[in-house]
Amino acid sequence: MPAHEASFRVRVPPGAPATTPYFLRTPRTGASYDWPTDAPRGQPFDAPALTGVVALDIAGAAVTVRVPVQYRFADAVRGELRRNVQVVPLVTVGLDTPLLIVPAGSTPHEQRLVVRVTSFASTPVTGTLRLRLPDGWTASPSETPFQLPAKGSATAAPFVVTAPAGRTRGSAAIVAEAVVGGRAYTEDVQEVAYPHIQTHRLYRQARATAEVLDLQVAPVSVGYVMGSGDQVPDAIRRMGVSVTLLDDETLSTGDLARFDTIVVGVRASEARPAFVANNDRLLQYVREGGTLIVQYQQGDYAGRRLTPLPAESMGNSRVTDETATVRILQPTHPVFTFPNQISAADFEGWVQERNLYALTGFDAAYVPLLESADPGEAAQRGGELYADVGRGRFVYTAYAWFRQLPAGVPGAYRQFANLISLPRAPRP
Repeated sequence: MPAHEASFRVRVPPGAPATTPYFLRTPRTGASYDWPTDAPRGQPFDAPALTGVVALDIAGAAVTVRVPVQYRFADAVRGELRRNVQVVPLVTVGLDTPLLIVPAGSTPHEQRLVVRVTSFASTPVTGTLRLRLPDGWTASPSETPFQLPAKGSATAAPFVVTAPAGRTRGSAAIVAEAVVGGRAYTEDVQEVAYPHIQTHRLYRQARATAEVLDLQVAPVSVGYVMGSGDQVPDAIRRMGVSVTLLDDETLSTGDLARFDTIVVGVRASEARPAFVANNDRLLQYVREGGTLIVQYQQGDYAGRRLTPLPAESMGNSRVTDETATVRILQPTHPVFTFPNQISAADFEGWVQERNLYALTGFDAAYVPLLESADPGEAAQRGGELYADVGRGRFVYTAYAWFRQLPAGVPGAYRQFANLISLPRAPRP
């Protein structure tokens, strides 16, 4: 037992910033972090918010002991755990999506947006939820009350956001706010918590970007074969198109003909044995009039002869420069004309890369649609290929839609809308 104890009451000043890694206090500039001038050089994180200091005299020698103030608690499985003291906001607020796709138009356009709020307070919290909108945009309701009875309590509320007629093309910000006691809280939190490390909380503004663009899409029903995991189905839904994720049973015994278009997710040939096992069913679906869009697959896709016509994939043919010039080889092809007219402008603003795992050799019946190359390298034409197969259509597209669509790249949405709309397009 300690021979001496001292108790202190610590008060957090109003407006104190939440505890977060110092390199995340301000947003990044591109891929670079903003290093604060007061950051602890050579240290991964800031010094603890509270430190206990004991000055000792041991045999005439002055000794100062510094120990971080920690919260100790018992885990039923792991025993005692200790966590540093952190400042947290009273509440955090978030949105159900970081991105809205809004077609330009002469009539108002409505979309549903859900706002959630979570309490960090030890006492009940009441307040209102609302949205901060671009000029001319409205939300219904304009605000809604909430009550959170205890720490960890959470609730959510739906809003219908209406973009006005004649809305301006480009990006617009929508920010969620939880107003408590006259103060607006606008940050969401991601908690990184594991038993073997200190807990860290990463804060970001509760913001959704509304991309207003010239976008049309045909009324089609889409099935999606998920591969290793991507967010493309969410992007298709943002375009107002119905998407059904195809499970293994549907791939093997389901009625595929009910889908106008089936899209295969990235690396499905590696991650979905049922896709490989039922590839013949998918190709029969194409021969009978369906449209199959296959996103990038690694070399095993061609190596296993899963393509409808002979093709090969040697190594990893890719274009890593996201700004590399892309040439449209078939400008009158419906992939580039229906329902959106595609031009070089639709390859602007891309992120990370153009394509990956393009086919390096292919049957003459394939029609190469795009050409691109990294600086100093030979032109690549196997990044997007089209083929008529029986009464249907097949497209292999190695372009990085799985990166561009979650990033809200307007041209990517316009092009992918054309791909899934192919069943309604005229034959080339």
